[in-house]
Amino acid sequence: MSLNPDRLEHLEQTVMAMVVQALRDYRDEAATIFREETDLPQDIAEDVLREAVDSLGVSGIRERLYGKVDVKKAVYAFLPEAHPVALMLDAKAEKRNGDRTATIQMSQTSMRVRQHRSGRLVDEAGHLDTVLTRGDRTLWVVTIVAKFVYVETDEARWLSRIIVACVPNGALQDRYNPTADDTFWLAGRDAPTRGEDFRVRVSYPSLQAKAAWRVQEIEVPDVEN
Repeated sequence: MSLNPDRLEHLEQTVMAMVVQALRDYRDEAATIFREETDLPQDIAEDVLREAVDSLGVSGIRERLYGKVDVKKAVYAFLPEAHPVALMLDAKAEKRNGDRTATIQMSQTSMRVRQHRSGRLVDEAGHLDTVLTRGDRTLWVVTIVAKFVYVETDEARWLSRIIVACVPNGALQDRYNPTADDTFWLAGRDAPTRGEDFRVRVSYPSLQAKAAWRVQEIEVPDVEN
């Protein structure tokens, strides 16, 4: 089923609302897990994201998805008609103050990255498709990054807040990153001289300036300061 840009934007906003609500409902459990578990923060973030989305009870589709993200789910989103969605969720865990950007790999976006980097023009294609086809079903790809921001003390690790960002589908390129001068991308922390893969960072303020709903924060009460 084809979607015009406004309809696709609405679809992404609907799916984003579902994920944000799932994380908001699960934040107390998430805080307890971060405080009590001894695993690496990144591993905890991945587990919490998966458990939060599973607890939402969305209308699932029996399709196996592939991709280099932490959680992949085929679901229906209702606008009100049902639209199949390939939900790609990635978890991040960072200490407080590392909360204005999110680093992603090109395998985690269907957008092109158009930006200026080190004095040169970059136009790098994302490796995800805008849609996935399974048999006679077309699933629109929706990519969401959840960053779990925490504080670490001698006694425990405290979850401070969760920042959720919806990276636009590549079919919305002209709305969000038509040129290198009109972008929400920042240079990633890759080192090409060492052969590292190209990475890029999402600037939360720049993306939010384009569409406020695309970046949302969930405060976690009773955090240790």
